[in-house]
Amino acid sequence: MTRPRLIATDLDGTFLGRDRRVSDTNLAAARRAAQLGIPFVVATGRPVRWLDVLDDLAEAHSQVIVSNGAAVFDLATRQVVHSFPLDASVAIAVAAELRIAIPGITFGFETDTGFGCEPTSPSRQRGAAGVLEGSLEELANRLGPVIKLLGFHLGLDSDELCELAREVVGDRLTLTHALIGDSYGMLELTASGVTKASTLALLCAELGVEPADVAAFGDMPNDLAMLAWAGRGYVVANGHRALLAAGFTVVPSNDEDGVGRTVLELLD
Repeated sequence: MTRPRLIATDLDGTFLGRDRRVSDTNLAAARRAAQLGIPFVVATGRPVRWLDVLDDLAEAHSQVIVSNGAAVFDLATRQVVHSFPLDASVAIAVAAELRIAIPGITFGFETDTGFGCEPTSPSRQRGAAGVLEGSLEELANRLGPVIKLLGFHLGLDSDELCELAREVVGDRLTLTHALIGDSYGMLELTASGVTKASTLALLCAELGVEPADVAAFGDMPNDLAMLAWAGRGYVVANGHRALLAAGFTVVPSNDEDGVGRTVLELLD
């Protein structure tokens, strides 16, 4: 099997173990790719401010796809190099309809570098330093360009939320989720057409890499488009049932260094 020309991986539940750290095996795989001149691209739902775990990976490839494709952050320059904001007025209108369809839902807005949420939101970020609170209209005015709308619910999990929201949202925004087994469910919405796949395609075009030459790893619905776009899509054994049923190659779980072990085999 020929070596991939670019490797992309999700973080939580995929490249990181349950301890949310990069294992020695996974770090070795990323560094081996760097030695061979093969970009090792992280594509995560995390925002820019939660990337400290990647401090040892800047040598592999400095550009990180964040917020489900809504921005790209360069670890070397500490700058956002691409951003794909959504129309705040569209997001506010969608949120208003979701409140009717899903009573009890609350919302937050993510920007390239900041976050704000409604005062009743169960988000773990509420109350943290620098986090704003207010209505969506107030947050849109205070935060600046928004790249992600988040919806929270204490009584529904993320799968249930997505199912109820899908028809309401339609194609006005891109709907997905990645949070499972927490105390609340969470929807993640980016601008229409913006996914990890769309932004990875942009980076690959800049590097002259074709989809067929990309190997991508993931575990949750927000990885589905990326794995389908890549020539070789891999899902870790602990992945969401939707990905495990989608026909991708299944590799060992995140706690078994499935990404690192597979990458080292691909690069052998």
